[in-house]
Amino acid sequence: MRRLAPHTTAVLVAALAVAGCGGSKTHTTATHTQAPPTSATTTSQQATPAALEQAARTAVLEDHRVLVRALVTNFVPETPPGTAGPALASLRKSVAERQQQKVRVRILSDSFRVLTVALDPSFTSATATILDTQRVLPTYPNGRPRGSPSAARERARLELRRIGDSERFVVWKVTLLK
Repeated sequence: MRRLAPHTTAVLVAALAVAGCGGSKTHTTATHTQAPPTSATTTSQQATPAALEQAARTAVLEDHRVLVRALVTNFVPETPPGTAGPALASLRKSVAERQQQKVRVRILSDSFRVLTVALDPSFTSATATILDTQRVLPTYPNGRPRGSPSAARERARLELRRIGDSERFVVWKVTLLK
């Protein structure tokens, strides 16, 4: 089996890390991405903290589904349901880099857990901590393996923003933890 050049391997690992959890260590670029519109109707009653926490967990799981789909297909929907802002910009950049390098990824195993969810006292934002353990195989566009499988165990802090007065949240920013 032909080994990848060190630079290609480093770029691939970086792309997998970004795509695996949806972000990078820091987001230095500002974006003007608006939160996607929601079809949820608001009621005159205030949302309960338990309902908002569940909505935040749902957004994290929706974000993970989009990330896995983007990792496998190198495609990001125009307005993914659980992702917006810098997190979405980072995901699009990662997909573009994989497309440019003609790298596809086959997920061999994926274990994703939401460890904590904490609502801001204002109920307009939340923070979640996740653990994502993946084993992936980089491939050429035709599906032929491009090296050997690699494993990643990533902890990340996700910053979520609430969409208006609805019970919906979107993942806004991702920070990898050590």
